[in-house]
Amino acid sequence: MQYHPVLLPAECHDMSDIRREIDHIDYTVIQLLSARFNYVKTASKFKKNATDVQATERFNSMLEKRKQWADEMGLNGEVIKALYADLVNYFIAEELKEFESK
Repeated sequence: MQYHPVLLPAECHDMSDIRREIDHIDYTVIQLLSARFNYVKTASKFKKNATDVQATERFNSMLEKRKQWADEMGLNGEVIKALYADLVNYFIAEELKEFESK
């Protein structure tokens, strides 16, 4: 899944064009998050206990890497880090459910 714009930002003629592209981007992002979530659920098969599921060290290093990537792309890294913290905490909770249902 990759985002392929219909129009580049400079090619947009009005707000309708802008909103259509933003909706398309958001849909692609949600598709990718769903794909990520499927990997998270599958990961529970390879973990031995709840501590492995929570993987605190991996969680913290992953957040720092997302912050770095965001900063490099001109976004506010702290905002992206917080967004990912919320997202991944949700995924961890779901993965724990998956792990406990084994």
